[in-house]
Amino acid sequence: MTPSSSLTETVVRNHLQSFLDQRGLAAILSDYADDACLLCEDKTYRGKHEIGEFFDGFLASLPPGSIGAFSLRSLRAEAELAYITWSAGGECPLGTDTFVVRDGKIVLQTFAMYAPQAL
Repeated sequence: MTPSSSLTETVVRNHLQSFLDQRGLAAILSDYADDACLLCEDKTYRGKHEIGEFFDGFLASLPPGSIGAFSLRSLRAEAELAYITWSAGGECPLGTDTFVVRDGKIVLQTFAMYAPQAL
């Protein structure tokens, strides 16, 4: 693993841990660059403020117990790019994110999730 791959993986793991430990929005957003972009199926969120709005809505929409049922299925990092697959119980059997990390901050992210029953 290259030094940049290691840093990328560390940033992504920290981001996931902030989410799983429910440390709050400020902790989740601390891994993002100020001008980061999050691309989702329905919208592109630009900057920490809009990304915070995404997480507010996402966290509020999660079925009870989803965070406790979270399972990281895979994490691959190569240079500045990381790719993860995950699940969060039967109501969220598959999610995937791609991250671009520069200078220790997430600058780009994609997000997709399969939820058989819409959240």
